Amino acid sequence: IAPSLMLFLFFFSSIGYSQNVNKYIVKGNEAYKKSDYGTAAQSYKNALTKSSQNTVATYNLGNALYKNEKADDAVSSYDKTIQNTNDNAVKHKAYYNKGVALQKQNKLPECIDAYKNSLKLDPNDEDARQNLERALKQQQQQKQNDEQKKKDQKQDQKKQEQKQQQQPEQPKMTKEDAEEKLKTLEQEEKNLLDKLKKVKASRQEKLKKDW
Repeated sequence: IAPSLMLFLFFFSSIGYSQNVNKYIVKGNEAYKKSDYGTAAQSYKNALTKSSQNTVATYNLGNALYKNEKADDAVSSYDKTIQNTNDNAVKHKAYYNKGVALQKQNKLPECIDAYKNSLKLDPNDEDARQNLERALKQQQQQKQNDEQKKKDQKQDQKKQEQKQQQQPEQPKMTKEDAEEKLKTLEQEEKNLLDKLKKVKASRQEKLKKDW
């Protein structure tokens, strides 16, 4: 079962931000609800041009990016949220969603750390606990698979070495053998030339007689 993203969106920016920021966030949330994640992400980015550390915009942007299959960018957006907020509830959700995005990329050590941080902020989050357990099992399975792969590679290498050892070694040619072989080839070549000369002479002799 794949881990689920927290779909909760923040609807208003913190007090003190301009109405322009809130306007972009509201517009982004409306697009997000319609599953128009590209438009939603752009709206949140527009909000961040007005207020670069707005944690509502960075958190919601992370959700939109994740839904738009941009997990790396989503993680960066959640990190900015965590860095810029003092609200533990916001940090908890950002850590959780960061864990989900990392798990999707099979970055298990970082994913496990994110879920642990989320649970430190809210120990009662059952979803975070289950996702953490799932990630730990995946990590264990991955280690077992890697170990098995190494064993298989060693066995294959051992079989190759045994196969090579079983093959009879070709005798090496000595200098004397090489010289003898060369003499034999030269003699064969001489015999062939002599034979060709005899054939040629025989043909010439026949032509003279016929003439």
